[in-house]
Amino acid sequence: MVIFMPLERKPPGSTFQSMQIKRFTKKYAGAGLLLLFSIIYLLPLNLRQLSIPDEMRYGEIAREMLATGDFITPRLNDLRYFEKPAGGHILNAAAMAVFGKTNFGVRFMSAFATGLGALALLLLLKKERDSETAVLAAFILLTCIMVMGLGTFSLLDAMVTGFITLTLCCLYPATLTTGRKQIGWLALAGVFAGGAFLVKGFVALAVPVIVIAPYLLIRKEWIRLFTLPWIPLVAALLIALPWCIAVHLREPDYWHYFFWEEHINRFFSSADAQHKNPFWYYIPVFSGGAMPWILMAPFPMVGMLKKRIKEPLIQFGLCWLIVPFLFFSVSSGKLATYILPCFVPFALLLAMALKDFMDEKRAIRPIQIGLIIFTAVIAIGVVALPIVGILEDLQKLPLMDDQFWLKFTMLLISVIVALGLMISALRTKLIEKKIILLGCSVALVFSAGSACLPAEVSSSLSIQKHLESQRDWVEDDTIIIGDPKTVHALCYVYQHANIYLTRGSGELTYGITYPDSKHRYLDSDQISTLIAERGDKRVILAIRAKPDDAFRTDYLKPDYQQQWLKIWFAVYEPLQAANPAE
Repeated sequence: MVIFMPLERKPPGSTFQSMQIKRFTKKYAGAGLLLLFSIIYLLPLNLRQLSIPDEMRYGEIAREMLATGDFITPRLNDLRYFEKPAGGHILNAAAMAVFGKTNFGVRFMSAFATGLGALALLLLLKKERDSETAVLAAFILLTCIMVMGLGTFSLLDAMVTGFITLTLCCLYPATLTTGRKQIGWLALAGVFAGGAFLVKGFVALAVPVIVIAPYLLIRKEWIRLFTLPWIPLVAALLIALPWCIAVHLREPDYWHYFFWEEHINRFFSSADAQHKNPFWYYIPVFSGGAMPWILMAPFPMVGMLKKRIKEPLIQFGLCWLIVPFLFFSVSSGKLATYILPCFVPFALLLAMALKDFMDEKRAIRPIQIGLIIFTAVIAIGVVALPIVGILEDLQKLPLMDDQFWLKFTMLLISVIVALGLMISALRTKLIEKKIILLGCSVALVFSAGSACLPAEVSSSLSIQKHLESQRDWVEDDTIIIGDPKTVHALCYVYQHANIYLTRGSGELTYGITYPDSKHRYLDSDQISTLIAERGDKRVILAIRAKPDDAFRTDYLKPDYQQQWLKIWFAVYEPLQAANPAE
C-alpha cells in the first residue's frame, strides 16, 4: 500500500522572509549589537581632536588627578573646580591610566557608560518582555543622533545617564517582587544611585525619585513610598559618603558652593541663570536628538498606548520619559545635554510599540512616511556635498582641512551608501528589515561624519592640532598666558597646570578667588610688565584675538607669532636669547 505524505509548505514569501530575519537576528543579535557599538562608539574616539571647553576640561582634570595623586579635590589648571563631584573625573582618570593620555582615553568612559545603559535596558526588557523587544530597544537607543553624539564625546552627561539607567532598571523589578530578591534589587539600585551622585550631584538622585514616585502613585501603591526608599538610600550613602566627608575635611567651602551655586541658583534663579532658555526648549532638542526614530514613533506609540496604557512597564516608561522631561524644562538653566536620560525610556516604549506593530502585521504606511522624510534628508546631503566640493575647489570657501579631498570623498561615499540603504528600506515590505536598514544608515552617516570632520572649521573643535604644532616653543619653565577660551587646551596639550589667565576667568572664577590663587590672573598692565621683565624665561601668549584687535598694541611686538582662526599665538623669547649682544 502506498502512503502519500503531504508536502511541507513554506509560508508565503513576505512571511517566510520575516521568519528568516527573526531567526537570524535572534541568533546573531548579541554579536550584531557589539559590532554596531564598536563601529559607532569605539572606532571614532581617537579620530577627532578634543574640543574646547568640555573635552579638554574633563581630560585635564583627570590628567591632573593622575599627576598629583589627589582624587579628592577636582582641580583645573591647579585651581579648585567645584562644579561637579569627583566621581566622573576619577572614572576618566581610570580610563586614561589604562588607555593613556589619548583622545580615546579621555572619551572612553562616555562610550562605556552608553553601552552599559543599553545593556541594562536590554536585560530589563528581556526579563520583562522578550528577546526581540530587548534587542530592538538597545538598537534604537544606540542609533539615536544625540545618544551617538554624546556617547562619543567626553561629557559627564553620558556617565550620569548610564548610572541613572542602571538605577531605574533595578528599581522597576524591585517593585514587582518581595523578600530577598527585592532587597537585592533595591540595594543594587542604591549602589548605582550613589555612583550617579558622585558623577553629577543631587540632580542625579532627583531623577530616579521623580520617576518612581509618580509611578507608584499611578499604580495606587503610594504606601510603598514610605518603605522602598530606605535600602537604596543606605546603599547610596555607603557609596557616596566617604568622598563627601573627605572633600569636606579637605575643602570646607565645597558643599556651600556646590549646593547653592550649582544646584539651587542654577535651577531656580531666572535673573542670572546660566544657559537660560524658554520652557519649550527641550521639545525641538529632543525631537532632533531622537532622529531618525522620532519620525516613525507617533502612530505605533499611540496605537500601543490606546491598548496597553495600564500595563506596569508602559506606565513606568511613561513616567521615566515625561516627568524628567518636565523637570528639566522648568529649570531656569537648560543645556541640550541635560535631556539625555529621557532617550532610554523613549527607546523602551518605541521598541514595545514597534514589536506590537510587527506582531499584528499592521499597515506599514505610517512607518513609511517617516522613512520617506529621512530618505529626503539623506538625499539633500548627497546633493549638497558635491556643491561644497565645487565651492572648495573654486576657492570660494576657506580651506577646511589639509586632507579635505580624502575626507570629502569618504563622506560622500558613505552618504551615497546610506541613501541606497534607505531606498532599500522604502522598497521592502518587511518592517523588521526597514528598522535594521534605517538604523544602519544613520549609524553609517554618523560614523563617517565623525571620522571626516574638517580640522579647520572651528577653533573650538580643532585647537588641539594647532597647539601641538607649536609644542617646540614650550619648556618646563615657560610662562604661558591664556584666556577662558584657550586655558583648557593649553593645560591639556602642554601638560601645564600653571597657566596664567587674562581677559576674564570664565568657569575658573570661583577657583581663582582663593587667596593662594589670585596671583594667577593678570590684567594688560601686568602682562606688559611680565613680558618686559621676563629675563631668562620664555613667555607665550595664546588668547582669543583677531588681527585687528586694538588691545594687541598694548603688548611688545613678539619674537614669533601666528594667527590661527581667532586664536593669537605669540612667543617672547628670553631676553638673553632675543638680544645675544647684551
